[in-house]
Amino acid sequence: MAKRARLPNHLTGDILGGLTAMLVALPSAIAFGIIVYSPLGSQYAGKAAVAGMIGAVALGMIASLFGGTPRLITAPCAPAAAVLAVFVGQLVKDGAIPVEAIPFYVALVALFAGLIQFLAGRFGGGKFIK
Repeated sequence: MAKRARLPNHLTGDILGGLTAMLVALPSAIAFGIIVYSPLGSQYAGKAAVAGMIGAVALGMIASLFGGTPRLITAPCAPAAAVLAVFVGQLVKDGAIPVEAIPFYVALVALFAGLIQFLAGRFGGGKFIK
């Protein structure tokens, strides 16, 4: 009888914890997605809700696979949603960028913010803050 491959206990717990955090954060992620894309108009409400759901799923997967802090749950951040809503509002107000390209710019800002956080963590930014 062949043995089944098993995941290490910590990895199984991390994945289940990430899924749980994702499900708990899903309603607020949908709301924050709608807040961020509200300057685009009501016709983007459905796409904004889907963006929030995708963000919650991605956050749950990434945090569970690459996270390493015990007893810390990853969730969407209301201040970040407010800042991104202002960013989207400014892009709409300026009118220099087509409305269809704005989600790309929002994703780019989020990726660069994550990169900055990663680099700060990698090079000891927490020691500077302490």
